[in-house]
Amino acid sequence: MSLITASTSEASIPQHVLMVRPLAFRPNEQTANDNRFQQPLPDNQTALKAIAQQATSEFDAMVQILESNRITVSVFEATDPNTPDAIFPNNWLSTHSNGLTVTYPMYCENRRAERREDVLSYLSRNFDVKNRRDLSAFEKNGLIVEGTGAMVIDHFNNLAYVCLSQRANREAVKKACDLIGITPICFNAYDSNGDSVYHTNVMMSVGSDFAIVASDMIAPEDKGKVISTLQETGKAIVHISEEQVNAFAGNCLELLNEHGQTFLVLSKTAHKSLNNHQIAQLPAHLTLLPIAVPTIEMAGGSVRCMMADIHLSRKQGRSVKTVHHAREQDKEPNVRIRLVQEGDLDNLLMLAKAASPGMTTFPPDAETLDAKLKRSLQEAEKLYRNERPEYLLFVLEDLESKVLIGTSAIFGELGKEDSFYSYKREKVTQRNTTINAHYSHEVLHLSHHYEGYAEVASLFLLPEYRKGVNGKLLTKVRYLFMGLHQSVFPKNVMADLRGYVDKKGQSPFWEAVGRHFFPMTYAEADLYGAVNGNQFIADLMPKLPLYVNMLPEDAKAAIGRPHDDGRPAMALLEKEGFKFTNYIDIFDGAPSMEAEIAGLKTVQMIRQVQIEVANKVTQGSTSLIATLSQPFYAMVAKVNKQGDIVVISRKAAQALNVNCGDTILLSEL
Repeated sequence: MSLITASTSEASIPQHVLMVRPLAFRPNEQTANDNRFQQPLPDNQTALKAIAQQATSEFDAMVQILESNRITVSVFEATDPNTPDAIFPNNWLSTHSNGLTVTYPMYCENRRAERREDVLSYLSRNFDVKNRRDLSAFEKNGLIVEGTGAMVIDHFNNLAYVCLSQRANREAVKKACDLIGITPICFNAYDSNGDSVYHTNVMMSVGSDFAIVASDMIAPEDKGKVISTLQETGKAIVHISEEQVNAFAGNCLELLNEHGQTFLVLSKTAHKSLNNHQIAQLPAHLTLLPIAVPTIEMAGGSVRCMMADIHLSRKQGRSVKTVHHAREQDKEPNVRIRLVQEGDLDNLLMLAKAASPGMTTFPPDAETLDAKLKRSLQEAEKLYRNERPEYLLFVLEDLESKVLIGTSAIFGELGKEDSFYSYKREKVTQRNTTINAHYSHEVLHLSHHYEGYAEVASLFLLPEYRKGVNGKLLTKVRYLFMGLHQSVFPKNVMADLRGYVDKKGQSPFWEAVGRHFFPMTYAEADLYGAVNGNQFIADLMPKLPLYVNMLPEDAKAAIGRPHDDGRPAMALLEKEGFKFTNYIDIFDGAPSMEAEIAGLKTVQMIRQVQIEVANKVTQGSTSLIATLSQPFYAMVAKVNKQGDIVVISRKAAQALNVNCGDTILLSEL
């Protein structure tokens, strides 16, 4: 009889898992030394490609099976081809019912890049996360504990069963367990070759009222402690052999679906290895859910490793449905752009914090953001009088969750209220015939070149939404809007990108230049200028030209270089018709881009079309569409063009608040 009540058990059984769809799956060459379950890496690219494709197919099939059994899944796309084990997120992430999320130190270097801020941001927005702890700094001292691969956590009794190995050393385990508030049950376990079992979760699984364990692999001096603890906590114990461990019979996870049904998710390889007696020992209420992942198992992990179980409480009013962060492009778009509204401040502050530092026009300061929100509301009123708005803030909205996931803005005219400074990079030549010397140097001149231009700014998109057409939508909506209102905007427009920062988050250009003239850090100067205006730049910035050859090499390299996250934005600007004309940001050296509004690709392709509305649009092209009048809405949707009439879906019409017979704007992507 379990010591845990049924209601408590159900509350502790995860009902939601997070999974990462593979990008460049293969058996990881860095983990091969101690992962005895891993198969050798193929020696040709054709075989590797086939393995990667098959692993992706197995992953997608597993997600479909979980969903069909009403188990909630959040799918993220792996983003780094140098992280072949990204498909196993449980090794770097754990969540706990007390509102804690923990990221862990990893043994192999290429696995450390699996830790993702966008995943943690997603959890914080949708669940009641009270505390985030990052233990990755342990790696500097060789202290390793690889999440719920190393620790099989009994969430019902606040225990962690840990097989000690180089993936889980005792000191790191103790520190992690103290932090989480659980008691470690440490032991040694070995295979028939005398090698330590590298991860506990390949030989052991603990559920609400049962445990599967390869007890004969546990060192004799530790076996009694493990078994007695399982018995004292009311677990029905199913003993498995080393041969069954090699078939991943211990690598399974108990899950609860939305109807209250409990499942034991395991691989078909594992299920096939279990005998009838072992299956009969499992609780009668438990439904076995075998899933075929033979290719993925080549990498030394199985279905349990593929799922990071979520034990956090959902935020009030936030219904977390199955979310496919990886495959939005295959669905009808579910986001729209609008101008900022009353009530958006909290979401704006969250976005600004995610974007900081480096986004001067959108600082993480509630008072400043509130002023921007109110200013945008007031300036939008000018459009009714055919007057130029000085500032408009657009937001990208998830129509399902109503969460804001991105921003972009238009400044109507630079320099009208506050001076706008840039550096102009130019070449100067110096000669002296007496000593036969001839030198060419690059210099930076302080400039007001962009005063009188409109500016597109504040472009930011949460990392987990940086896929499909979301970035294009945020970028192009501003050109579409200025094209719609060309009569009130200036002839020219510029865009000031975010500048390059190093791995420590420092701007080499700022460290070489700005730091010598301003008594503040790069982030502080960014925030100060956004909140208080740019007069301090005029007062303190050097007025004489700066010779580039006198700067450190890293500062030189940063001139005209965008932030790594800003390269896609720069590419979009160039495709749109913007050019870099050697003007750079005075703080971080980022490239400033400029264009004529009338010459922008999006503006040149604008058409006004009448619409018809159908339940769905299955044929046609994907286009940028928007309303002609206020309130302004825009989105990317599939349209079926029939001369001067286009057919859009009912969902798109509702998002734009338009009806059959209305006229909308259309522009190609």
